[in-house]
Amino acid sequence: MITLMRALVAVCAVSVCVWARCPWFATAGLAVLGAVALGADLSPLRVRERLRSGLAIGCGLSLLVPAMPLLVSDNSFTLADYQRYYQAVQAWLVAVSVLPLTIRTANPGPLRLAATTCAFIAAALWLASAWAHNLRAVFYLGLVVALALLVLCKLWFRLPGPVILTANTLILLILVLGIADFFVPPPPRLDAHLTTARRYYSYELARKDPLAFERWWNYFLSQWLLMSRAVMVPAPGRIPTYHLQPGTQGRLFDCPISINSLGFRGREIAPEKGSAYRIVALGESTTFGCTLGPEDKPWPELLEEMIRERLNPRFPVQVINAGVPGYTLADNLARLAADVLPLRPDMIISYHGYNGFPLLDESLPLVYGRAPPVYQPRPLRLLAKCEYRLKMLAYRRRHTARPGPSPRPSSDLMATKYARAYGELVRIADMNSARVVLATFSMAANAQSDPDVINFYRSGFPLLKWQIDANNLHSRLVREIARQNPAVSLVDTQPGLDGAHEHFVDLVHLTQEGRRRLAEAVFAGIKPVLEADCSRLNAAGPAP
Repeated sequence: MITLMRALVAVCAVSVCVWARCPWFATAGLAVLGAVALGADLSPLRVRERLRSGLAIGCGLSLLVPAMPLLVSDNSFTLADYQRYYQAVQAWLVAVSVLPLTIRTANPGPLRLAATTCAFIAAALWLASAWAHNLRAVFYLGLVVALALLVLCKLWFRLPGPVILTANTLILLILVLGIADFFVPPPPRLDAHLTTARRYYSYELARKDPLAFERWWNYFLSQWLLMSRAVMVPAPGRIPTYHLQPGTQGRLFDCPISINSLGFRGREIAPEKGSAYRIVALGESTTFGCTLGPEDKPWPELLEEMIRERLNPRFPVQVINAGVPGYTLADNLARLAADVLPLRPDMIISYHGYNGFPLLDESLPLVYGRAPPVYQPRPLRLLAKCEYRLKMLAYRRRHTARPGPSPRPSSDLMATKYARAYGELVRIADMNSARVVLATFSMAANAQSDPDVINFYRSGFPLLKWQIDANNLHSRLVREIARQNPAVSLVDTQPGLDGAHEHFVDLVHLTQEGRRRLAEAVFAGIKPVLEADCSRLNAAGPAP
């Protein structure tokens, strides 16, 4: 009966390896291991001792099973493959650990050592796989197996003092971690509903737990990526390298995102403007709109409502949202001729800043460089937090070592790529009889912010210090461009908004109240020009 059970274990182990598509030589090693073990069990003692060499070969070949990912050259492993790999490790663990230990030999010490070593390797793989896939129950089972192996080693072998001390330390560590984890509160659960998300982007609510904001920010990025995949398409070999796909629909949290047939966010507009007065709002994701709720609106849409309700013009006034997430002013300049100028805009409003900060100094890091590490749920919450903290520490050290921009005279600012881009915008608009409005940029934190606020946002934006400095330089640049070009209107969005963290969902993206305040600032800045244009058009009608 015992021999039959051993044969069944060997057949199951080989079958699982075949099902998991392990390398043939690893599967063959398990088969040899099982055959030799069964042969030794059925043979006389003197023959059994001679079969030990075959058993050693089988153990050696079976070690190729955990090396399976290294033997796959195309790096095409998926989650399902790793799950099959984990089951193959289980089979290997049974074959390597159980079968050799059942062989009745005169000197079982070497076999026990080999089998125990293999069992520890298998247990480590078991724990690593369960850790990577957040298999909590399986991970705890692996801890129990590792604990049993450590106790077994102390019973089987005469270990030297340092090894005994190491084994006792590992046993105590396993017990303490397992018990302590039950007292660690679970991480906040995030989902795509605004009522849940609102809790974690608020500094006032989350400031006592920056990890909550870090996790929300990473989760926000994942939701933003899903929306981007729905409404954006790559444009290889072109500048910009991607654009909004006309006629597409997406969703950001609870807010539907619609791209019209001309490739702009918002309702459909006619290619020909007719008698309308057209305003084009150029910008980044802050103009496109980080709208989270079903009733939220981007600031260009709010601006159009304010113009219509407060000025009551006799002709249509259209504010077209030409903001694109991730774009810089240079990217928007590259699309002016094809996308914006055919609309014959009467006014172009530029609300740029964050994405183009590196244009102020080429030595500065790109805003959209390597993304910060993402919090990964793990079977042990305490170790998961430690893992994330260590990754964030390394990320910050890698980025904050770079110096921030230093104050420079206006003459130097006017020599930057950002200044040349603004100059090009003014020149193109003038050639096409369009007014230009330049706006300063606002962020949730500035140089006057409370240190707690700055530390809070640094948890998700390690480059915050130089970004604050860069925003100050950008504001000086915009004011200087407006001073040198009297026809350019300047809108200062910073009073009441810059540093007002309660109106931001992160460092740069605004809440609905923040977007309303931005629209109010823009409306106040362009109101004199609009009133003059409205009087002229009311008297003479728009030019054909």
